[in-house]
Amino acid sequence: MDNLIFTNGTLTETGVTTDIPAAEIAQLVAQKKIVVVKNLFPEKPLRDLRAEVARWADATALATTDDFKGNYHSKKAKVSNLQQTPHVFHDYNFNDFSILSESMQLRMQAVFDPLRKFYNELTGYNVSFGFIEGAPYLHPQLIQYPVGGGFFGRHNHNLLPQQIGFILSLSRYGQDYKGGGTCFEINGEIIDMEPHQDIGDLVLWPNDVDHWVKNSPLDDWFSWDYEKGRWIATLAYFNPY
Repeated sequence: MDNLIFTNGTLTETGVTTDIPAAEIAQLVAQKKIVVVKNLFPEKPLRDLRAEVARWADATALATTDDFKGNYHSKKAKVSNLQQTPHVFHDYNFNDFSILSESMQLRMQAVFDPLRKFYNELTGYNVSFGFIEGAPYLHPQLIQYPVGGGFFGRHNHNLLPQQIGFILSLSRYGQDYKGGGTCFEINGEIIDMEPHQDIGDLVLWPNDVDHWVKNSPLDDWFSWDYEKGRWIATLAYFNPY
């Protein structure tokens, strides 16, 4: 696959180090390549974060509208108003780490702060977490695609201002989920990430290419149960101004 590039990654005090230099990765993504940073995160902290978020959601009422200043979670099973794209997933959104428990803050920072630093290095931005009046900010998010029907229909985004999409896998194909991976289409080639992205791997992609998440197999009973299905973590660049 000419459009799929692999590199190894390591967490450092300053963020992320990769075998392919960050500047070259940014160029590859700009050339419409998908870059997979393998083995970036160890498995245990990702599973611990997932469990902590599930406990938080269990104690937090479901939101009925998006909250771009606070923390919220919602179960979405609809066609989006903006993109007219059908989807079924449970999203967990964090715009204010300061009101989370200390243990949850530490787990969130351990995963999302290296991603934030790497995103800024790749894009040339200098963006922080959380709502900032009059300025852009990064929006950490976890998404769970439940068994028995979780999916996200084909769609795309504007290239700017996000530039580069991030998908960090928090689940293992074949163990945590048996179907429902992310797919991309680049230059007429369909790239199914199921066999290529393991837990702890980070996928970087040009934000304006078509992508979707396949249906989780319908031979399972549909369930919103927290530990069932495929989980990912991502960062969204918000600039309401």
